[in-house]
Amino acid sequence: MKVKAGLIALVVVLATVGFGAASLVVPGASAWSDDSPSAISTGGPPTTATESTATLTITVTTSQSTSITQTIATTVIEPPPPTPVRVVVLPDPDVTPGALNPRVRQATIRKTICKTGWTRTVRPPVNYTHALKVQQMVQYGETGSPAHYEEDHFIPLELGGAPRNPKNLWPEPRTQSKRSDPLETKLKRQVCKGIMKLSKARAAIRKFKNTRG
Repeated sequence: MKVKAGLIALVVVLATVGFGAASLVVPGASAWSDDSPSAISTGGPPTTATESTATLTITVTTSQSTSITQTIATTVIEPPPPTPVRVVVLPDPDVTPGALNPRVRQATIRKTICKTGWTRTVRPPVNYTHALKVQQMVQYGETGSPAHYEEDHFIPLELGGAPRNPKNLWPEPRTQSKRSDPLETKLKRQVCKGIMKLSKARAAIRKFKNTRG
């Protein structure tokens, strides 16, 4: 009788401190359980999480030794997958039809594009191109990180493209720009060597970017 009275007192104490559902197992005695086990609530169904309830098991032996095992519910929230970056983004003719720098003509190439370091004097600052890139990514439907894009000139500065005109700029994936940059440099060298006219070089880069980015 003293053992049973002690067990009942222990259950009352555990229920008071909020352990939730409990079960007692005594050799040679019947089991007792709470009909209303508690559960951990997150306030509503989680969007991307898994949830499990807490359980508490108490085993009491005749030698009065007690072991307690408690499993606490855990909630794991999975982060959303990263938005993939398109491999190729072609210039939209309605947004980026291209625009020219009026200072650069066939007659002025020796004073402009063929002069060492000239493009650095007309290249727009990063704060301008970054702000325009974020704006145009919305126009182009690009939802990836802006860090994966660069604001590229449709008609490159090396061939007399307009430096700051939004009609000559568009958000291009950085992996894509690595394919067009070598061609831009090659065309500029041919123009400066007199092998190709400026107008023909511009037509060549237009065709390349309209079809391959």
